[in-house]
Amino acid sequence: MKTVLRLLPALLVCSFTAAKPPADLQTQLDTWSRDLPGGVAATWIDTDGVAFAQSGKYSSDDPRPLSADTRFQVGSVTKVFTALLLAESERAGKVSRNDPAAKFLLPTNDPDQAKLATITLLSLTTHSSGLPRLPANIGPNPDASPNPYATYDHAALVTALRVHGPTAPVGRAVNYSNFGVGVLGEALGAAWGTSYADALTAHVIAPLKMTATSLALTGIPTPAELAPGHSAGARVPTWTFQAEAPAGAIVSSPRDLGVFLEFCLGRTESPLTAALAEALKPQREAIDVGAQIGFGWFISGEKDRPVYWHNGATNGYHAFVAFCPAAGRGVALLANDATSCDALGFGLIGMKPPAPVTEKIPDAADYVGRYPLSSVFAIDVVTRNGALAIQATGQPRVGLRKAGDDRFAVVGVPAEVSFERDPAGKVTALVLHQNGRDLRGPRGELPPPPKEISLPVETLRDYAGRYALAPTVICTMTETNGALFTQLTGQPKFPVFATAKDEFFLKVVDARLSFERDVAGKVVAVILHQGGRDQRAPRME
Repeated sequence: MKTVLRLLPALLVCSFTAAKPPADLQTQLDTWSRDLPGGVAATWIDTDGVAFAQSGKYSSDDPRPLSADTRFQVGSVTKVFTALLLAESERAGKVSRNDPAAKFLLPTNDPDQAKLATITLLSLTTHSSGLPRLPANIGPNPDASPNPYATYDHAALVTALRVHGPTAPVGRAVNYSNFGVGVLGEALGAAWGTSYADALTAHVIAPLKMTATSLALTGIPTPAELAPGHSAGARVPTWTFQAEAPAGAIVSSPRDLGVFLEFCLGRTESPLTAALAEALKPQREAIDVGAQIGFGWFISGEKDRPVYWHNGATNGYHAFVAFCPAAGRGVALLANDATSCDALGFGLIGMKPPAPVTEKIPDAADYVGRYPLSSVFAIDVVTRNGALAIQATGQPRVGLRKAGDDRFAVVGVPAEVSFERDPAGKVTALVLHQNGRDLRGPRGELPPPPKEISLPVETLRDYAGRYALAPTVICTMTETNGALFTQLTGQPKFPVFATAKDEFFLKVVDARLSFERDVAGKVVAVILHQGGRDQRAPRME
């Protein structure tokens, strides 16, 4: 069945004028979607018009080919629409970018108004509010939830703002925050005297005439044209939203994103033209992305040829949108698979993916060590090529940037660490500053790194397969060119390295994998050792 589908003619639909997409566009899409149960759809716009191309299908059990009218969740691409609503709300006199979000979310005489005054609408759209990526009251492990935002409502969001807001390091750095954009959207809805969804529809989506664009709201039926999402080769539940809708709830089609890109490139008349011009002005450096940021949009490329872009992902979907006014072209990619299509999108628009700016610390080696903050939680400080990074128990490694003498900002997290020295100048302790708390850990020594060995390819192939960590969290092991890789549902693929037969470790995080065999020697399960926990995942047939 898959081979037959691959031999179907390329689905290319052009507008009244013939756009000229890259000659190998279809080949690139086919290569990207090869062996995936879903696929990817592309929108291309240039000075000659708009074109659409697709590769793949709805699902393994739904052989309908993707088309320009198939709908996909676009994830965080929603943020640029929320930012456009901010710019239009300011143009209409409903808000000022310097207004505190609390002005619209709390009663006028609420005592928390003063505590939250620095969290402005501008700080929220530029991710410089200091609010965390996700609020603490969304649940203990939202990244592993099959539908983490479905029940998170307005009241919960306001409660979280009261908790996180007073101690948020506003303006210190650009730290990407879904929570912050949720606060922004709810505030804009309140400023219009309605819900965020109604405000966005009335003042952005309807004026742009995007007739196939909607929001995946909890309790609202799923559009029939929505392609199901996939991760690690299997269908996964579709996310729905309430108060976090401004951060990732939009559902759209390649054709509608063509309408949006024509607007962004000034090809169509629109009442939102002035608002877009404001949204595209650079506001801050986003050095951890390797870009600048405007109202929602990331800005990369040369100064006289900027590229405006944003990517997005929800459970089982990935999206990428970019345009370059100087070149007169734009591209949108919509995939019903969690595999990232960012590199493909950047290549089509004509640039390399931006890289974070790394900062070399002259005395980086002074800080290297393990700092236990409790009996089960420690922070490891490591150095690589002169830069500093930390890794907390059970968490990924993140970089540090100098914020003062012996004080560093944590990249991508609204937190800082500082170090204490003894009279001789030796670093003796670390203090984590986060959420208004200071946690101190004395310095210890890092354990020696595991010793890596090589295993025969035949042995590595024993481990290839899918292992169920949870009903919706699958650990997929693959062997490629004599190397073993692991991938959790909704996460990138990472290499693993052997220390013995059936024993492996990861270098990107502090984690180990142990494989179990039955009496016949067949691999039947894997155990993930991470953060002081051992999670067993039986092999799936």
